[in-house]
Amino acid sequence: MKKYITFSTCLFTLLLIAALVPDSMAQNNFGVGINAGGGTIGGNLPSVGSFNTSFFIEGNPGFKGNVILRLSFDYAVNIDVLLPKSPNRYIPYLKGFSLKGIMSQTLSGQLYVEEGIGIIMLNDRTFSSLNEWDSGLTFSILPGFDFRNNDEQGIKIGVGTEYGLTFTNTSVRFLSVHLQTEYYF
Repeated sequence: MKKYITFSTCLFTLLLIAALVPDSMAQNNFGVGINAGGGTIGGNLPSVGSFNTSFFIEGNPGFKGNVILRLSFDYAVNIDVLLPKSPNRYIPYLKGFSLKGIMSQTLSGQLYVEEGIGIIMLNDRTFSSLNEWDSGLTFSILPGFDFRNNDEQGIKIGVGTEYGLTFTNTSVRFLSVHLQTEYYF
């Protein structure tokens, strides 16, 4: 049953990408981005420090206003992975996918803020014997600078935070404070 759920999730994600990308590119508001930073991961263990990163694509599939959809691959690993010759034999990590609705408002000039809420599927690998997929919600907020100068193409940079919390199986969670950059085509 779990293999079917994982396969269904991956198939849904691929179909969503196929549906999202052509519409977004036709509307000249397709973007790709990355964020990286620190935070915490937790679940059936006490929260531990982590290195978090995320790769994403986003676009407007035809919604009115400034709401866009962001599909991302999220990865968070115990901060010990960055230490040379770590004494730990197993390094806990989380990986997964999220789909968020993002709203962005211009505050003044190039300064903007974006907020997001969505669903998340996380693979809990916090213990070597654990391999559970959990589903839940994710929330984010990010202030930043938009260097596009009222153009559709260009770069946006910001510092943000994201919180993901699952409600099934091991109830795994993460918190990330990160630097984010994205490029719009």
